[in-house]
Amino acid sequence: MTNIISKEEFTTLINHHSSNCISIYLPAHRAGVEVNEKQDAIVFKNLLQAVNNALQNKGYDSITIGNLLKPGFELYNNEVFWNNQLDGLAVFIADDFFKTVKLPFIVKEEFYVNSSFLVSPLLPAITNNEEFYLLVLSKHDAKFYQGNAFGLQYMEVEGLPNGIEDVVHFEEKEGKQLHRRGSGNASESGASLHGHESQLDDKVNLTLYFQEVDRTLFAEVLHDKHIPLLLAGVEYLIPVYKGISRYRFIVDEAILGNHEHENANTLFPKAHEIIAPYFVQRMNKALENYYNQIATPLTSSMPEKVIPASHYAQVADLFICRNEHIWGKFDEMDNKLEIHPQKQEDDDCLLNEAAIKSFANGGDVYLLDKDKMPKHSTIAAYLRF
Repeated sequence: MTNIISKEEFTTLINHHSSNCISIYLPAHRAGVEVNEKQDAIVFKNLLQAVNNALQNKGYDSITIGNLLKPGFELYNNEVFWNNQLDGLAVFIADDFFKTVKLPFIVKEEFYVNSSFLVSPLLPAITNNEEFYLLVLSKHDAKFYQGNAFGLQYMEVEGLPNGIEDVVHFEEKEGKQLHRRGSGNASESGASLHGHESQLDDKVNLTLYFQEVDRTLFAEVLHDKHIPLLLAGVEYLIPVYKGISRYRFIVDEAILGNHEHENANTLFPKAHEIIAPYFVQRMNKALENYYNQIATPLTSSMPEKVIPASHYAQVADLFICRNEHIWGKFDEMDNKLEIHPQKQEDDDCLLNEAAIKSFANGGDVYLLDKDKMPKHSTIAAYLRF
């Protein structure tokens, strides 16, 4: 499973403050001419030059700027790094601090120099943390994967049978009559199921095999889980497995067809298409709650109300618009808010600050497209009180 950034790493970013916290975001490419021609690296170098100019305009000397940006220019020259990208890249630079985050989603090209990092574009990696499992079934193999909104990772499950031919009669395993081929007991207990296959009904063999798959997965992984399990396999296999499985959270829809020779990269888009609705359930519930309370003082889409509320731990659910900024300053001590139509020197992105404060105070933060925002606003919140 692709782990983008943990909540601990995110917390480290939002808690880091210095005179110059540099945040750089750019779209990236996994393959193609953009990689061959080092286009991502060139875009990054141009952004570093723009940061250099911004720091010069703030009055910093070339030696200070050079020392601060040195890790960035070293990264620019790292060919291996640029040949192994996802869809987006975030780079965070400060005195004695340097971190890169490869993102499996596209981000807007921009840089930000302030006393704190711009972290709001990372929110999808933090809020889309729901997981699922994928079980790829065939008569010849069973493969198990763990996934999230961004990728799949193959899981080695001890004891998971490798197809019908891996199952034999009468073998003792953990006190149960199970069916594994090729063990030391096979020669003593009799011929393998493979040897008798012509004498047995194929569905019986399949059921015995799937019972062992289900028993093993339940014992090793699923016994204490409530995570969706997606099945993949030719159509007639799916109801057989569903009919014998003890796991109660199998997804109704399945990936149909023979997928036993596919890997995580090719399986993921097919899995994501089916499982995607599970990833928006929490966000949809938060939006539903917002609209149910829209006529009450518990909701607001006014920056003048939401931004201070985020600083004072009054936000339960914060919604901010993707690729937008509200520039200005907020003084917590004096509860004084200034919003500027254009960015002024030393302005903060107040959306970013609201996201940081809400997250730090235990609220949930959602990054939405404009058409999904309540009242098509730039910021909105469901308040705790």
